[in-house]
Amino acid sequence: MASFTNMMESLHQRFACATEQRQGHLPLIQHDTAYPSPCEKGQPDAHGQIQWQAISRRPRGSLADLAKALEVEFPEPLHAYYGAVFAGNVLATFEGHEVELLQVWNEDDFVNLQQNITGHVLMKRRLKQDDTVFIGLTEKDDLLITVKLSTGEVCLEYVGKPPHHILAANLGAFIEQLSV
Repeated sequence: MASFTNMMESLHQRFACATEQRQGHLPLIQHDTAYPSPCEKGQPDAHGQIQWQAISRRPRGSLADLAKALEVEFPEPLHAYYGAVFAGNVLATFEGHEVELLQVWNEDDFVNLQQNITGHVLMKRRLKQDDTVFIGLTEKDDLLITVKLSTGEVCLEYVGKPPHHILAANLGAFIEQLSV
């Protein structure tokens, strides 16, 4: 998992550098004083936006308790995907398509994420579909990027439908193919 953690940290560094080169500043997010993050940098600008840069989580976040509660095993990289850093979402392209990789902003966000994953997995079970965990969004509002728990494959799936297209054999291969 350490190598996948390094991969996530590298992705964030590349995203921050690319954003700075294109826009002249770190990535921006709407500032919310009631929802601070350790990854915020500086003060909000005149439009209420604040810069952010991924920061390593110490201790690392883990989805182990959630996996146990759901009686399922998560692929090891999934723990690092959501547990390695506090950060805003990463905007990238995959095979020419824009994607938004969901990330954890702060500890409260990590709790909310786990609740949303629980709801997603329970919905999949109610529909008698394979368990998946969402990791990102696509250009289409109802098309998710998910990890199929039984195989670790990164897939596309429409909300409420089974995965219909495999993007990569695993999270590592998926992250390697992203352009920021």
